[in-house]
Amino acid sequence: MSNMYNLLLAVKTLSLLGLLVMSPWVYAQAPRLPEALPLAMTFKAETKVKFNDPEFTKRLADAAPFVWLHAPGIGKKLALTLEKYPNKIISVQDAYGGISEPDIAAVWPGHWLYKAGTLVTKDITPTDSIIQVKDMSRLVKNSRRINKGKQKNALALTLYALTAEHKPDWSRYEHVMVTAVDDDKVRVERGQWGTKPLAFSAQKTVIAGHMMFWSKQWQLNISADSPKGGVNQLTAAEWYAHKVAEKLINTKAVGVEFDVGRWTWGYPEQNPMDINNDLIPDYGYLQGVNSFGLGGQVFFKTLRQLVGADKLIQVDSNDAIYGVRGWQYVNGIQQEAFPHSNDYDRFSQAFWHLRLWAENAGAEPKISYPFTKAPTTVYAKAMMPDGSKTDFRFRIGLAAASLLGMPHPFASLSSLKFDPANVRGNEQDEDNEQFGIFNWDEYHAGELNTWQWLGKPVTAATQDLSDLGKQDLVQNISWAWQARAGFSAETVAKAGVFSADVKRIPEGSLPELLWEGVTLTPKGDLKPLQLGHEYTLEFAARGNDSWRYGGQEFLHVPRMLTIKGAIKGVRAQPMAVLIDDHWRTYRLSFSVEAPYSLTPIFGVSEQIGKTEIRDIKLYEGGAERWVRSFEQGVVLLNMTQHPWRYALAKKRYKRLKGKQAPEINSGENVDNDLTVPARDAVFLITR
Repeated sequence: MSNMYNLLLAVKTLSLLGLLVMSPWVYAQAPRLPEALPLAMTFKAETKVKFNDPEFTKRLADAAPFVWLHAPGIGKKLALTLEKYPNKIISVQDAYGGISEPDIAAVWPGHWLYKAGTLVTKDITPTDSIIQVKDMSRLVKNSRRINKGKQKNALALTLYALTAEHKPDWSRYEHVMVTAVDDDKVRVERGQWGTKPLAFSAQKTVIAGHMMFWSKQWQLNISADSPKGGVNQLTAAEWYAHKVAEKLINTKAVGVEFDVGRWTWGYPEQNPMDINNDLIPDYGYLQGVNSFGLGGQVFFKTLRQLVGADKLIQVDSNDAIYGVRGWQYVNGIQQEAFPHSNDYDRFSQAFWHLRLWAENAGAEPKISYPFTKAPTTVYAKAMMPDGSKTDFRFRIGLAAASLLGMPHPFASLSSLKFDPANVRGNEQDEDNEQFGIFNWDEYHAGELNTWQWLGKPVTAATQDLSDLGKQDLVQNISWAWQARAGFSAETVAKAGVFSADVKRIPEGSLPELLWEGVTLTPKGDLKPLQLGHEYTLEFAARGNDSWRYGGQEFLHVPRMLTIKGAIKGVRAQPMAVLIDDHWRTYRLSFSVEAPYSLTPIFGVSEQIGKTEIRDIKLYEGGAERWVRSFEQGVVLLNMTQHPWRYALAKKRYKRLKGKQAPEINSGENVDNDLTVPARDAVFLITR
């Protein structure tokens, strides 16, 4: 098995090197976005349609006005798309370190990302089908489900021997599949994924489960602590970069987007990864640093070196908490189900995340975009509880994209119950999603049917703060640093700057328990915020974004700052933003879920390192009102709780005329000013 693996990898490596030398695609001109907006984009428009189906031909033709076709399919579908539209931006999609069954045999065993495993307590012969283990809870969470045979996917485990120093011996391993569980015994099918049944010794053998990416897709250990192995002694991140580079060059697509780029796992308690294979759950953290997160930079750096500067590398990175970080090597991000998994109360932090990536991504062209994936009235007949339409969800996404000069894709959901970072791959999730060609009126100016009708921007996006109150609600409040047990930090408060250099965080802690281990907390008589009202927190922050870890230097990897308090949102998460080594003033608007006297509380201890905060202010009202003018129109976005009356140039604009939302796009002239509804956007065209 080991020799065959080495031979296959050697052949693939030589083939890839040849492709890198000969392929003109590596050195082709980088794809650039058109300057005229809006930039409509398709997303998996041909999914679930076969290439020889007339529906595929129709969808391919309907995609003609769209400037970017993302993930139109693989194989023949992708080839036909590239043939029909040689001058469009056509990109493919891949998993962020996820490996599916056809490629499993090519993976060196030390490159898998394992959960914390357990020891085998009884010798195993090559013919044994029952394995006795020390701690079954490390392997199986629901034995009844397995014994009843109701699991959708068989549970894959790996056996590997230990050396005399109790380190993994990757030359002796075997993959098995679980069929039944009984107390401390697990029944398995031996010799899976191309391996052969071997003999293993008690107390000198580990059995461990795999981290899953999606259904039937297993995760590689792309951490900075990944062991090196295989023909060229690569880490898992380096090996995967070679694999993706080969695929990308062969497809001749202009770029790749990685689905769900993870800084850490969304549910780490259920997924206790063990990146250094010492049988201790570490959740990706060692020595106070997120090694799993930083390892992603090794992957992106290697991939960029392999494919050159002229391929697009993007990653799905929805938020500052769980999304991948690192601005040096990628072109930007996609934010799926914008804003913040369709949580419109979290628009402010989602828009900040998008703007930061659009500004700071290191590769050119910088491209980051919001992906509206939500139920709407036009495409899903979805209505609000009060009977009003839900098409504002699309308008908000397109407006956010247009304000930044970025593309915008749309997909329809039948239900808002959708978590893009933790899709289970079951039928319910699949039935909830509808991909295709969505010709929204705002894409093509309604009845005018003119694509990119706004033209080029003539102003930058401007923020209107007219909804904010005048009184700073924390002007008389003092602030103090606090550290919980197990955390240590050097803290300073001087000349209005609050600095914390976190030196230690508890090893083996759930990431959620790290966020507020060291906090900057208000002291004094802060009145409770009013339930249901909107407030805006303003502050400036910076933090060190260079890391030295494991003999490597990682640059431009921002750290996270959390804000906890009376903030409405999913899973009671704090707000969060990324900060780098530049002072930046943030304004974060939020709705109050419950009165809470200690708002805000800043958390700085997700990792070791230094964070500085200053100029903290809190106002009633929302800050998310934006306007941008174009050659042939104007876009206004109002994400506050109140309607926004905005003065326009007299007799210059009119509403689009369309059939999808005639109450908004009525075709009427706008003589002097316009009222933008709360939580909505309006697109106007010049007369």
